[in-house]
Amino acid sequence: MTRPIATLWIALTLTGCAATPPKQAPVSFQSFTAPIGKPLSTGTGEDLFVEGAYIQGEKIAIEQDTDLMIPGSMMIPFPAHIGAGELSLTHITPDWKYFCGEPESVSASFPGLGSVIAEGDCVGVRVSTTNSSKKEWVVDNSNHNGMSTIWTKSLSSEQSSAIYPVKSKTPFSVKNLKRIAFDGYFSGQLHFTWQEVSPGMSDSREFTFDFDGSPTVVGIKGNIFKVHKADNLSLQYEWVKIAR
Repeated sequence: MTRPIATLWIALTLTGCAATPPKQAPVSFQSFTAPIGKPLSTGTGEDLFVEGAYIQGEKIAIEQDTDLMIPGSMMIPFPAHIGAGELSLTHITPDWKYFCGEPESVSASFPGLGSVIAEGDCVGVRVSTTNSSKKEWVVDNSNHNGMSTIWTKSLSSEQSSAIYPVKSKTPFSVKNLKRIAFDGYFSGQLHFTWQEVSPGMSDSREFTFDFDGSPTVVGIKGNIFKVHKADNLSLQYEWVKIAR
């Protein structure tokens, strides 16, 4: 009774879709070029200023627990589970972006063998780097198998319309980054956070400014802007000077 299981296990570990080793996506260089003197607005928790060389972070929301049957070796399906929550962009190849669930919220197994994923494997969704409408459920259990094995199943049209990447506040990868975030207006003060990140260094500092409702000029690290209106939800402002 053990021979068929052993045969299937050998097939499962030896015949996955071959994949090239993950490669880093090109770094995006973003120079901040806000219009001087133009009325702008942002929400609490959002950025006023972002500049640097980094790869934009992304995430996918899974609204409800999802159970799948993924075609495996010799098209024999095996069950996979993705719990409701967020899938984070974890790696990028020339052809695909991989969005993976946290280990405690995903699983994949094979009949008679139990779990077939190990630490560092991916259960989630992958999206084509050249065609964002091309999306697949994915189980990459290469670490478990000790070689490249990737199993996929296309999303249905209904699933594809509801499952898509959005920008994440956390960059996927940073060469260098500077940002100013508006943290809110309370207790008669404007609250901001300055963040600067580069290899081997991360600096974050909070800034507060008194605001009585009248136009107020403030400066953060040489970046100067005038605040016209603020509440606990949003900020209305205009740039006066950008540090260079």
